[in-house]
Amino acid sequence: MIGELRRKSIHLAGLTLPIIYLFLDRPTMLILLGMLTGFAFTVELLKWLSPRFADLFFRILTPLLRSHERKGAVTGATYYLVSAFLCSLFFAKVLAIVCIFFMVLGDMAAALVGKMWGRTKLMGGKSLEGSAACFIVCVAVAFLVKLNPVIAIIGALVATIVELIPFPIDDNLTVPLISGAVMHFLMKVFF
Repeated sequence: MIGELRRKSIHLAGLTLPIIYLFLDRPTMLILLGMLTGFAFTVELLKWLSPRFADLFFRILTPLLRSHERKGAVTGATYYLVSAFLCSLFFAKVLAIVCIFFMVLGDMAAALVGKMWGRTKLMGGKSLEGSAACFIVCVAVAFLVKLNPVIAIIGALVATIVELIPFPIDDNLTVPLISGAVMHFLMKVFF
């Protein structure tokens, strides 16, 4: 539980990007995210190419990494930056911000509530209680930024389902991009 709390505290740092985006225009945000994503890819590449760098990386960051990341897999932080960049590239500003908040706050709520109070187990060891927390937080975020209520609820539901399903791809990538694509489609076709 302590490790999960430590990892989720790093998720809170992920709130800085959507908050920054509130004050920047899209081209400036894309430049910032492009630089951060490029840095993350450089770190990932150095982990694979330089045993010395990998040793230093893992010595410092192992307490914050999931077990598969400790074995050399791409980190959730890199997936987070890639998805934030892609959301900002493909979706309207407000929608990109909502999707990034879904990823950070929805995933964090699901993990913490699921670990602490999760009794009704669903797929992949996740819980109904954690999924309900994810949905409530995502709806609240979407309502706070004044998305259309139908789009907000459907987007939050999609984010929750994607977070629940054990895809082989990191949910830092799937949650924002899939929920964002659904909300984008709904906005274009129906609203």
